[in-house]
Amino acid sequence: MVNGICGGTVFFLPDVPTVLGRSAECQVQVADPWISSMHAMFERRGDQIWLVDLDSRNGTWVNETRVRESQLVPGSKLRFGKTLVELRDDRTPRPQAPLLSEHGTIVRYLADLQNEVRQARDVEPKHDTDSSNRRTTGRGPAARRQIAVLNDIGKALIDAPDLDTCLSKILHTVAGAVRAERSSLLLMDEQGRMVVRASDPPGSAPRISETVIGAAAKSRAGLLTIDAQQDLRFAASQSVIAQGIRSCLCVPIWADNRILGMLVLDRGFVDPFTADDLELTTVVGYQTALAIERARFLERAVAMEAQRKKLLRHFSPDVATMILSQEQIDRDPLDAQVREDVTVLFSDVQGFTGLTERLPPMELAGLLRDYFRAMTEAIFEEKGTLDKFIGDGLMAVFGAPVPLPDGSTRALRCAWKMLKRVEEMNRRLPADRRFSIRIGVNTGRVIAGNFGSPDRLEFTVLGDPVNIAARLESMAEPGTIHAARETVERSRHAFAFQELGPRTLRGRTGTVDVFQVAGPLEDAG
Repeated sequence: MVNGICGGTVFFLPDVPTVLGRSAECQVQVADPWISSMHAMFERRGDQIWLVDLDSRNGTWVNETRVRESQLVPGSKLRFGKTLVELRDDRTPRPQAPLLSEHGTIVRYLADLQNEVRQARDVEPKHDTDSSNRRTTGRGPAARRQIAVLNDIGKALIDAPDLDTCLSKILHTVAGAVRAERSSLLLMDEQGRMVVRASDPPGSAPRISETVIGAAAKSRAGLLTIDAQQDLRFAASQSVIAQGIRSCLCVPIWADNRILGMLVLDRGFVDPFTADDLELTTVVGYQTALAIERARFLERAVAMEAQRKKLLRHFSPDVATMILSQEQIDRDPLDAQVREDVTVLFSDVQGFTGLTERLPPMELAGLLRDYFRAMTEAIFEEKGTLDKFIGDGLMAVFGAPVPLPDGSTRALRCAWKMLKRVEEMNRRLPADRRFSIRIGVNTGRVIAGNFGSPDRLEFTVLGDPVNIAARLESMAEPGTIHAARETVERSRHAFAFQELGPRTLRGRTGTVDVFQVAGPLEDAG
């Protein structure tokens, strides 16, 4: 841009069409009142660049000729309203002279850099010894500096114990490379605010302008300002004036199409930043985003593994995986909530008091350990939840926290397996160590979730179905399974039952229809 409010600014044209105008929706926004909101568009047609007028009020001019559309070549003189523009080809060698006017700005679009990276991946490296072409062959001082900085960043990614240490090392590396007097690294928080996470020198108060940061984020580009005090776009920024910000680099920390934060670096006007400094910092912004994404991925993985281990105390691996895979937006899947059609199973060892009298303590502990292992396996095989051990008994839940349409049937299959596995254990035990169990099963509405103090939460279920299941277990004969009608009605397709009639349960008014499980229908067949 040769003159006007954006005089001295260099815009890099990406391969995609680029619209110039006053509107904030334009990729090249110029606040010239003689320019229309959507004035003109640059586009590529093969290897050529064309300029298309978008029915602007004051016209689009190429070499002082008004055009509807025109092919452009490097060196073309353009005019939009009263703003003069020169088209340059960044790939052609130029003498080492300032790219900008004294108070200019460079804008480096992230989309351009992404396109260049893609193109570089698709093109085989070429050996070029021509020193005049060092900018594109990657053999010049700027390229060597970039490689050195990226190498240091790679070491930081490996050595840093946590994200904040890694970010501090990255900022220190890039600040030293571009000789910044003061630097800050900001990350966007959950509310969309930019928060300082690192500063260089460490502990120094950051010099940050929300106006400059907003401009970089809005344009999705890295900004290099030779003198922010003289740049008209930042003239209204009190922070720029009050903090004495002069030559400034503000570069997004970006990954794909997402901006995660900002790198902000500044130094005195006497020795301003260069275009190569902007290029280097833009690349570092991308590498920083990779470090952040990697650290966040590892944090999520560690947190998920800790949660998985916690869940495995109560849930089978299958159920734990189902819980972790649920995307709970409004609540934690283990928060207390009302659950319908949950089946509760109670079991208890008969004659346990006699075992405690006959067996030495360690032998009794070993017997209980083997018993509980076998019962837990049966529960987990049917995707049940081991709610708790109660002395020599246990409580299991089917249908919470993960709903199970066939939870009643699974609970009865689990109860039947438990009886059979006790029989297998008894066949291997001496007569004085044999025991039996009794089981009660009931289905209904419960409150299921984590209960307890904030530092010790345990998953359990509460409600009348729990009390009924416990009463059914206490009235069952050794080696039998008692179930209430709610469970029976949901499982007649899979089990045979013997109706025992209505029974009065201790602590409850009224009666409950009680059934004894005769066995799976497939066994009867």
